[in-house]
Amino acid sequence: MKKFFVIAAALLVNVAAFAQETNKDAEGNTIYGPYETNSFFDNWFLEVGGGLNFTWLNIGGDFGNKGLAVQANLGKWLTPEYGIRAGYHGLKNEIKGYESAINDFHYVKADYMVNISNLFGGYKENRTWEFIPFAGAGALLTKTANPNSAINNEWALEAGLINNIRLGSRVDFNVELGWIVDRQNAYVNAPDRRFIHFPYATAGLGFNLGRTNWTRKASTIAAYTAAVAAAEAAAKAAQAGLDAANAAKNAADAKAKALADENAKLKNELANAAGKDDFSVLFDEPIIAYFKLGSAKLSEAEKAHLEYAVKNIISRGDNVKFTLTGSADSKTGTKKVNQVLSEKRADTVYKLMTEELGISGDRFTIQTKGGNLDFNPFELNRCVIIEKQ
Repeated sequence: MKKFFVIAAALLVNVAAFAQETNKDAEGNTIYGPYETNSFFDNWFLEVGGGLNFTWLNIGGDFGNKGLAVQANLGKWLTPEYGIRAGYHGLKNEIKGYESAINDFHYVKADYMVNISNLFGGYKENRTWEFIPFAGAGALLTKTANPNSAINNEWALEAGLINNIRLGSRVDFNVELGWIVDRQNAYVNAPDRRFIHFPYATAGLGFNLGRTNWTRKASTIAAYTAAVAAAEAAAKAAQAGLDAANAAKNAADAKAKALADENAKLKNELANAAGKDDFSVLFDEPIIAYFKLGSAKLSEAEKAHLEYAVKNIISRGDNVKFTLTGSADSKTGTKKVNQVLSEKRADTVYKLMTEELGISGDRFTIQTKGGNLDFNPFELNRCVIIEKQ
C-alpha cells in the first residue's frame, strides 16, 4: 500500500509541474476559447488499459492482495476543458481471512472529466502531457468464491487522475490512478455499514476518433477593423480618440467599432465627392456583408451597414451596375453545402437591395463561389461582396 501511494504522489508532482505549461499569443497572453461548434462526431476517444488494484477493508484495517485490473472507456470531449466517458472496469482480487472473498468483479460506470492543463494553460493541440482529474459513479457487480453467500451487488463511487501523454494526433498513452469505494456488506458478511476501498493504477492507450482538434473562433471583427483603419490613413488624426477608446473595449464592442470607423470613412468620401459633383469615387471600393457560420441571415449590424451603403453610395449612381458574389469558407462544410449556402447568401443581399431598399434588380448580376479560401483568416470568406462592374 505504501508503495502505491509513493508512486501516485510522484506522478502527481511531475504532472502538476508540466500542467503549468501555457499557450501564449505573440504578446505573451494565455489564449482561451471560445471555439467553433463541436459536432456530434468530433473529439471522441476510446481507451483500453490494464494494471493492478488493491483491496482495503475497514474491518481491522485489512489490506488485500494485489490483483489484476482491466478497463475500457468510450468518451467525448465537449470542450477542450470538459468531457464525459462511460466504461467498464474489471478487477480480480481477494480479501484476506473471509470465506466470501472476492474472485472478481465488474464495474460499469460513467465519469465526468476536467482537463486541468487546458483549463488553466489554454488549449494547445500539440501539448505532450495533460493532467485530467475525474469523478464518477456506477454499478459494481460481484462474483465471490463462495456461491452460497448472500452477497448483494452495490452502487459505487469513483475518483481519480488521468495522466495523458500524446504519442500522435490519433494515439495517446495514459496512466490512470483511481479509487473505487462502496459498502463492504456487498463482499463480506460484516455486521456494520463500513466501506470497502479499491485503489488501482492502470496504463494503456487512447485512440482519438473523428476530428481530433479544436478551432478557435477567429476574430473577424479585429481583421475588419484593421482593414478599415488602414484605408482611413487620411483620417487617422480625427479617429485617434476613438481608437484609444476602442482599445479599452471588450470583444462584444468590436463590431460596433468597425461599423463606426467605416461610417466615418464613407462620410469623408461623400464630403469630398459632394464638392466636386462627381460620385464615381464612391464605387471604387467593394462593399462586403459578413455572415455567421452556417447562416444565410444578415445580422442587424450587417443589415444596417448595407442600408447605409445603399442610401449614400449605390443610390447615387443610377447607371452603375454591380456584381453580387456569394461565398462560404471551404474549411467547414461539404462542397455541396457551401455551394447552396453561398447561393442563399447572395439571394439574401439581392432581396434586401431590391425588395426592401428599392434598387432596380437590373443593376445587379449574381454569381456564387461556393467554398472559398481567398481571404485569411478563412472566416472572412463567409460573405457577399458587392463590386462595381
